[in-house]
Order: sequence, then structure tokens, then C-alpha cells
Amino acid sequence: MRNGTITLAGKEYPLRFSLRVLNACKERYGTLDGIFQALQGAADGMDVIEECLWLLENMLDAGWRYDRINGKNPTQPPDMDMLLDVLDLAEVQAALVTAIAGDSVRTVEADPPKNGAAASAAAAADQS
Repeated sequence: MRNGTITLAGKEYPLRFSLRVLNACKERYGTLDGIFQALQGAADGMDVIEECLWLLENMLDAGWRYDRINGKNPTQPPDMDMLLDVLDLAEVQAALVTAIAGDSVRTVEADPPKNGAAASAAAAADQS
């Protein structure tokens, strides 16, 4: 699951791209590309507002549920009236895309080569 946060009216709220949200997006958009196209405004600009609000509501709810399940005392997500009064569309788009895409940097750890007989034999074979 992917996580993020968004600040609304000075309060930070968790966003969560949970399996529940992913399933709802599958039904609404069909694919991950469909989600990004809807958020980027591939169609009418007014549709972007509706899609961002729909996804934001779902991801705020998922963040609230996750915090509650994990023993935190989360603040109830804001209602639609508040969202309409405090949102900046560009900030919402960025927060949603970041939470969905997550951290794209991956770290790979590898064990150092062994210094045993097999490693010595392989090194000797390479020098031949």
C-alpha cells in the first residue's frame, strides 16, 4: 500500500492507496493509467475536479481507517464542504499522484562475494 499526506486548513491528514481504494479505482477507471489520466485532466477540466475529489475522499477515508486499526486516534477526515473551501487543485493532484506512485527509489542490498574455496577457484578460472 502506498501512503502520503495532505495538509488541509493547517491540519495534516494521511492518504492511503489501500486495496479498498485500488479496488474502487479498478471499477471506476479500469487501469492505473486510467487513474492518472483522470487526475491529469485528459478530458474536460471540470471532470478533473470531480475525479480528484472522489479519489481524495477515498484515500482520506483509507488513511483514517488505517490509523484507527493501528491504535491511533485519528482526526475524522474533512467533509466535502470543507474540501471544496480549502482545496487547491494542483496541490491535491500532486498529493494524490505522490501517494499512489509512492517512493520510486528502490534500494537493493547484495551480499559481498564469499572468500571461500569456490570463490578462489572461480577467480583462478577467470584468469586462465
